[in-house]
Amino acid sequence: MTGSNAKQVYFSAECVKIVPLTKEGDGVPRRISDDMIAKICDENDIIDYVSQYVSLKKSGRDYSGLCPFHNEKTPSFHVSREKQLFHCFGCGASGNLVQFVMRTENLDFVDALKLLADRAGIIIPEDDGNFSDANHEKKKRIFEMNKCAARFFYQCLKEKSIGETARQYFVKRGISWKTVTVYGLGYAPDSRDALLKHLASKGFKTGEIVEAGLAVSREGKIYDKFRGRVMFPIIDVRGNVIGFGGRIMHDNKDTNGYKIPKYLNSPETPVFDKGKNLFSLNLAKNAKAADIILCEGYMDVISVYQAGIKNIVATLGTAITENQAKLMMRYANEILICYDSDEAGTKAALRAIDIISDAGGRSRVIRLKNAKDPDEYINKNGVEKFRETVNKAVPSTEFKISLIKKQYDTTDTEGKIQFIEEVVKVFEKLKDAVEIDAYITKVAEDTGISRDAILSKYREKTSKNTYRRIPQKTEYQKKAERRNRENTRDLKATGALIEAEKRLIGLISQSKKLYKTASRELKAEDFSTDVYRRLAKSIYECYDNGISPDAAMILNDFGGDDISEASEVFYNLEVYNGDEATVRELLYTIKLEKLNIRINSETNAAALARLFTERERVLEEKNTWEE
Repeated sequence: MTGSNAKQVYFSAECVKIVPLTKEGDGVPRRISDDMIAKICDENDIIDYVSQYVSLKKSGRDYSGLCPFHNEKTPSFHVSREKQLFHCFGCGASGNLVQFVMRTENLDFVDALKLLADRAGIIIPEDDGNFSDANHEKKKRIFEMNKCAARFFYQCLKEKSIGETARQYFVKRGISWKTVTVYGLGYAPDSRDALLKHLASKGFKTGEIVEAGLAVSREGKIYDKFRGRVMFPIIDVRGNVIGFGGRIMHDNKDTNGYKIPKYLNSPETPVFDKGKNLFSLNLAKNAKAADIILCEGYMDVISVYQAGIKNIVATLGTAITENQAKLMMRYANEILICYDSDEAGTKAALRAIDIISDAGGRSRVIRLKNAKDPDEYINKNGVEKFRETVNKAVPSTEFKISLIKKQYDTTDTEGKIQFIEEVVKVFEKLKDAVEIDAYITKVAEDTGISRDAILSKYREKTSKNTYRRIPQKTEYQKKAERRNRENTRDLKATGALIEAEKRLIGLISQSKKLYKTASRELKAEDFSTDVYRRLAKSIYECYDNGISPDAAMILNDFGGDDISEASEVFYNLEVYNGDEATVRELLYTIKLEKLNIRINSETNAAALARLFTERERVLEEKNTWEE
């Protein structure tokens, strides 16, 4: 990736709009922004919610179960945590979390949102005054400021007279310029107002800059918040710069001998909540790996990423939160904890294990020998050794038991008793009966204490009663099921054309590069069905505004009979080759099928001759690019 491309991708600004929604029956418009809808959806995980109604089991990267919307004996209902979508391959029911709530609870869109908001403790303002355009404009301004600041820091790093020390710091840490560009790293000059002046020249006011966390006000004076530090832009999964981390390059004491923080992060702002975001998740999600490696520091992440392991993230200067755990679980089946190997890192890993487990996730622990952190380990041993260590990551329960075992002498009777007491506390937190049984057996073999004795001790501590209610289908659900069987596609469009357009929209929704290839030849209004035209329009607008398309958010614009057709574009278990050759092949198919449709319906001889000539040209064009 070139420098210019990296800036274009990672320094994008959010396009925010206000969506007027009307509750059926009352005629009163409720104005809810995409930003608020996204917040509500972010706070409610689709797997957690659907599990209240469907017994889900892991099936590859997704979850499957019996569809709640029609009677079936073989599971055809699938839910994707990564995409936050559901789809039934039996009855065609599809959509995002909001649409699942609409179906199961017989609610309209606004009330479904309100239900999810209440569940997450979010208040949706009832009128425009409390949730005004001004609030959205403020967020847009902060995104623009952050983008502008990121470019400023990057240019300062490149500037020979300003960024030499910072560039040498990255060289010393083994960070290549290519990696600097990918992450948009930069340098904040050791000046009180360098950034302030730059942002002011771009039309931003001092008060705005302070509110964005880029400057601070002390004793009536305004200063740059970040000074004399190498800078790490914090970018969300949509490509927005939401905040920054800054690191000093020297001993952490100022000229007067006072200790200063090694790392300094942006404060909480209208666009930045450090407990709900992760460093480098915008890159890690694209790795589409089965797991995500969780580290503590920015440099750890960058070193590992540079070594070719891209499914890695870090918390933002704080301990992991439940929100962060759920965020990672959207993109991976398992979280690999790779914290510092010292006592503090071990304690942090134990806390992380419990938080991930409470959030419904699974974790393992990477143990680094003779190195404090991943950055040091890779520099000492190389990336292949690190890969081996990752592959040997210890299951979290085994990690906990090993730490307890170090505290007691299990060759001594009293030591064994104390060890079993502590280990049973670990078992109490486990939710998987098979895992509990397996570890009871293992501990029995390791200690010589009978399995029945350990099981008895465990049963003394616990009692489990699990009930799950699967509600009966309402009349609304039954009607929706019948509607979903109806095909509303344009009857003139052939099956081959519909399939090609569906595949094309799915591919371009995942790749800006493929979008550029397709959009040069096919406009949004050129697609064959109303649903596909609307999907293409939304995706094209996202890219044109510098943000990545979000399938779950786009589907909020669809309802009724259209939702199944729209969802199929995003939720298809078949894996397509996402290269430019595939896109060209699909574009060719679309052109040819459209010509065939026109030829079959044309009655004028002259017009028919022109269409045959055009078809010959398309066929020759295909032969040319195939050669």
